[in-house]
Amino acid sequence: MRFMARGLFGLCLLTLTVALLALAGNTLVNSAKERAEGSKRQRVAKERVFSVEVQPLELVDHAPVITTFGEVVSGTTLELRAAAAGALVQLSPSFREGGQVRRGELLFQTDPSNARSKMLLAETELAEAKSDLADAQSDFSLAEEEVLAANAQRALREQALARQKSLRERGLGTDVALETAALSASIAEQAVLARRLSRNQAQSRIARAGNAISRRQISYDEAKRIFDDSTVYAEFDGVLSGITAVLGGLVNANEKLGSLIDPEALEVAFRVSNAEFGALTRIGAGLQNTKIEVQFTGLTQALSGKVDRVSAAVGAGQTGRELFATLGDRAANVLRPGDFVTVKVREPVLRGVAVIPARAATSGGAVLLVDENNKLEEAQVVILRKQGEMLVVRADGLAGRHLVVARAPQLGAGIRVEPRLSGAFQGAPDQPEMIEVSDEMRQKMIAFVEADKQMSKRAKKALLQRLSRPKMPKNMVDRLTRRMGS
Repeated sequence: MRFMARGLFGLCLLTLTVALLALAGNTLVNSAKERAEGSKRQRVAKERVFSVEVQPLELVDHAPVITTFGEVVSGTTLELRAAAAGALVQLSPSFREGGQVRRGELLFQTDPSNARSKMLLAETELAEAKSDLADAQSDFSLAEEEVLAANAQRALREQALARQKSLRERGLGTDVALETAALSASIAEQAVLARRLSRNQAQSRIARAGNAISRRQISYDEAKRIFDDSTVYAEFDGVLSGITAVLGGLVNANEKLGSLIDPEALEVAFRVSNAEFGALTRIGAGLQNTKIEVQFTGLTQALSGKVDRVSAAVGAGQTGRELFATLGDRAANVLRPGDFVTVKVREPVLRGVAVIPARAATSGGAVLLVDENNKLEEAQVVILRKQGEMLVVRADGLAGRHLVVARAPQLGAGIRVEPRLSGAFQGAPDQPEMIEVSDEMRQKMIAFVEADKQMSKRAKKALLQRLSRPKMPKNMVDRLTRRMGS
């Protein structure tokens, strides 16, 4: 019995082996025949189609907007410093951080005792110098009169000498009288010289007294300036900042006690690139009349301003140009020096340009377009501006063509695609189709949703609210039906 079973099993294996060998031989024979006949099977490769998002190229008039960051600065700032060392003996009630002061209001005063003493001493010395000048002028007047008297006496002596000479020539006079008259004339001449010397000395005293008065006047003015500087007044209406002074505190000369800022003269300093600066200088009205918008956190409406001037030099390690723009009166109520703001500057309008996504073009301006056969072809545009995620390009001759919104590594010229209009050009989404279901079906779906343990509570609540309405979206009903069936 065991022998018969083993024999039948061996016979089956032999039969199966022979069948496999026959099949293999048939395959080899068929292959040999096909090779001999030269028949070749050609596989038809199906062309791969990519789905791409496209948008039409539209030529419009666009005004690029430069967006940059700036810092609010004060166009009028005054540092408050102590001119002389001493104790602070007087402080304004408004002399504190954020205090508002008016023009001419006293801010602080250092101890003026030393300055007052020096000023009084200089005033006394000036009065003495003026008295010396008056004495010198009086002496000069007397010296002038003495010179006149000496000249008159010399004239008389010369007349007497001439008379003695005439008498001597006629033999009536004596030699002694002639010598006496000549000696008197010589003495009168010497007296004139002495009086002229006194007059010159008096005149020199006047000059020295005038110089002394000038020196004393300078000393007095300096002392008075130091005395006046001990009291500091507000030069304009403003707000105090950086206050470090306390009443009775000792301060050093030229020590900074705070700053006075004019809140009505706020400016914003911002930097633009060289290309953006070149575009702004081509504005017909001029760069100084370019309007800007300033946005600040918490402001619902942007502040307006206009460019006032350009920085004279480029700072070390910086590029571009720094511009300064004045702000309106409303800025004083919101902004403070040191605030960082967003600045938007509108460039001149560019005619006949296209605005495309930045990812649609390479850095060299190469873009992909879809032709009438839904195949891609490459074109070239001129990039004029880059604004955030968008590019402003010159696309002459490409108006109306469909542009591939996003380039991908697998996309290139000649590839067939399935174009899909970008969401920005599709308009409003279609409303879903609404249908009515029976109460029995509604209850089944409600029970299915309530029994689903994988669904979140929030999603389950929203779905149950939709199921309670008379009409429900068809796609939702189909989705639930498929899940219930599975």
